Amino acid sequence: MQRYSLRQISIFGVGLGILLPALVFGYFMVLARYEREVQLRVRNPMVQYADMLAKAMEVPIWNVDKEVGRQFVNGVMHNPEVVSIAITDEAGSDFVKQKKDMSSGAALITDTRPVILDSKIIGKVEISLTTANVKHDLLEDIAKQLLGLGAQVLFSFALIWFLFDRRIVRPIRILQQETARLASGQMDQALAWTRQDEIGNLAQGLDKMRLNLGELIAGREHQNALLQQELAERLRVEQILRETEEKFIAIFQASPVAMTVFRKNPSYRMADVNDAWVRQFGWSHETILGQVSMQEYLWRNMDDFHHVVSRLERDGEIHGYEAWCRSGIAGRLLLCELSGRLVRIAEETMLILVQEDITEKRQNEQAIRNMNATLEKRVSERTHELEEANSELTVVLEDLQRAQQELLRTEKMAALGSLVAGVAHELNTPIGTSVTVASTLQQQTTEIYQQFQQGLRKSVLEEYLSNARLGTDLLLRNLSKASELVASFKQVAVDRTSANRRQFALDEMMDELIVTLGPMIRKTPHEVTADIPAKMLLDSYPGALGQVMTNLINNAFIHAFDPEVRGRVCIEAHDKDHAFIEITVTDNGKGIAPANIGRIFDPFFTTRLGQGGSGLGLNIVYNLVKDVLGGDIRVSSTVGEGTRFSMSIPKTAKIAETPH
Repeated sequence: MQRYSLRQISIFGVGLGILLPALVFGYFMVLARYEREVQLRVRNPMVQYADMLAKAMEVPIWNVDKEVGRQFVNGVMHNPEVVSIAITDEAGSDFVKQKKDMSSGAALITDTRPVILDSKIIGKVEISLTTANVKHDLLEDIAKQLLGLGAQVLFSFALIWFLFDRRIVRPIRILQQETARLASGQMDQALAWTRQDEIGNLAQGLDKMRLNLGELIAGREHQNALLQQELAERLRVEQILRETEEKFIAIFQASPVAMTVFRKNPSYRMADVNDAWVRQFGWSHETILGQVSMQEYLWRNMDDFHHVVSRLERDGEIHGYEAWCRSGIAGRLLLCELSGRLVRIAEETMLILVQEDITEKRQNEQAIRNMNATLEKRVSERTHELEEANSELTVVLEDLQRAQQELLRTEKMAALGSLVAGVAHELNTPIGTSVTVASTLQQQTTEIYQQFQQGLRKSVLEEYLSNARLGTDLLLRNLSKASELVASFKQVAVDRTSANRRQFALDEMMDELIVTLGPMIRKTPHEVTADIPAKMLLDSYPGALGQVMTNLINNAFIHAFDPEVRGRVCIEAHDKDHAFIEITVTDNGKGIAPANIGRIFDPFFTTRLGQGGSGLGLNIVYNLVKDVLGGDIRVSSTVGEGTRFSMSIPKTAKIAETPH
């Protein structure tokens, strides 16, 4: 917030005190003078001129003597305030009319008089005068008065300011400096002030306050010194206690064995347990400390606890006592070795008890004793069982591997077969059209040849050439379309059936894949789009990558969209860094349930078993991305909004032994 000094406020107040009354008074004087000048210089002459012209125009209008009327009008027009005079006859026609050139913004005052002869109106006089000259003269006078008023205001302002600064501002500034000195603690120097006025009285009051404050501060400083000494000693003791408590708590919580603190009040109740105790017994701090019944439930036999307490009260400590305790994990029993000691803290008796779980230790000891008795026999039997199980597992594993490889090969061949069927069906239309056009051209060529031998007419030749041009155009378009399909399918088929590694542009490879999958895509209401930057080069395995993209698109068609839904699959790619690219396949389908999203890459897992899902599509995708392309694949999904597969693959793939 902006703050103004006393000097600035004084300047503003003096200026307003002088200027505001002068401006208000001057405003009303100007209004009164303007009305007076308009009355004397415009309205009164206008009335006189209108009456004079109305009398003088009786004869000229009756005699239709315009020259005489014009002379009267010219005499009146010499007045600079007169702007226009219009004299009309009985019929309303202009008799005499004169008008001066004036600015468009000039204010006009108009008066009208009838011309009467023998009690009959024979014409009309209309005269207009301007107030512009009155305003101009008035503005000149106002400017002169403002100059005089400004000089008067400046002189008055300077005089008032000089007196105000000398008598008020400077004394207050001196008092302000003295007050700041007192506020900083410099109270040994008296305030020097000789003038006997209101400000002088204020200075004397400040000096008395200085003396009183000095005495008060001296007494308070002595008291503060004593209080600070006492406070420092108390803080030192509290710091020692706090450090001791923090060390105890740190040692207590960091102990690897379960520890319990009991408070005697009047019987022993659990006051605290450490983290190792919580991990060992499975109860939270709040549960075991907040309920007395739970503390009693902890002991399978309360006589053990009473025996431990009596031993501690008698001897002050106990070691190596074994007792059964219950844990919070399904009421499991734990055999604990107890050690403890009685301590006194701040006039209060505390019991610290260590409960080490030796259940497993005792079980292991008993198991070792039992095993030693029949060790040789059990080793022999176990070895034989392991050998048989190992042989069976080896055979089963080999069968599973062969079955998985066969299923993977069958899945790939089925996908390639579906691709071949779709391309063959797609080629049927352009090739059939080409055959029809070619046969038609052959027939027309035979006919034109026969007519040529008999004498060919020009119209027949023109019709044949027109049909031939149309037919060849149809042939080229359909054969070009078939060639494009064959080229795309050829590259995709070569990539799919071989493990060749080559350098390729990702956008071109994806376009070829979408063209090849066109027959399959067009059988569905869905669409597939690709948004990939041009010339994004990869040195990798296009066959494996094409298989991955085909499986992801098929997976979206089978699982993501309901039959009546028109879905969309969008493929995008961008550089992740200098060595990797990110490829995403996103659909706007119904999403994956959270319970299934962690299992979708498992082999033979499908939610549409027997309805078009084999459970191997995404497993093949995972193996190809990981083992062949050397990348990583992630999935994220929101139910009702869609699924997003994100693949991070290297621009230069590692050498793969056998793409799956």
